[in-house]
Amino acid sequence: MKLKQKSSWINYKEMAEQVSDEIIKSWLTENGPITKRISAKEDFELNLIRDEIDEVDETDKKYLGDDIGEIKVREVILFGNKVPKVYAKSLIPVKTIEKGFSKLGSLGTKPLGDILFEKDIFNKIDVIYSTFSNEINIFWGRKTKYLVKDLPFSVMEIFLID
Repeated sequence: MKLKQKSSWINYKEMAEQVSDEIIKSWLTENGPITKRISAKEDFELNLIRDEIDEVDETDKKYLGDDIGEIKVREVILFGNKVPKVYAKSLIPVKTIEKGFSKLGSLGTKPLGDILFEKDIFNKIDVIYSTFSNEINIFWGRKTKYLVKDLPFSVMEIFLID
C-alpha cells in the first residue's frame, strides 16, 4: 500500500480543529481495539504485509527515544468484509521485545490489539495525528507511543475512510 504522509504530526487539539467529520474523528479517538470495532459489524481479516527487523527513518527513531537499537517493523492491513479499513505499522525495538514483553516479537497474523488491550502492563503515553494520501484520496492517521516496563514501541494506524 503506497501512502505518503501529507502533513506534519499534530496534537489532539489541532486535529480536533481540522477534522469536522465525526466518523473520522471517532476512528482517530477510538480507545479500544480497532480490530474489535471492525469485527463488531463486519467480517474481520488481517493481512500481514511484513514483520522483520528493518531500518526506520530518523523521525520514528526520535519518537521512540534515543539509542533504541534494532527495530522490528510490522505492517498489516485490517479488512472489514474484504474491504481495507486500516493500514497499521508497528515499530517494536528488539530491546522492548526482549526485556519488555516477548509476545510483541511473535504476533504473526494475530492482531496486536488482542494483547495490547487485554494486558494492563501497557501504558499509552502519546498520540499524534497526520494526513496521508494515495494517488486519489486523503486519509487521517494517528501514531501512538506505548511503554511496557518503561520500554517504548509505537503503532501508526491510517484509517482508509474517504
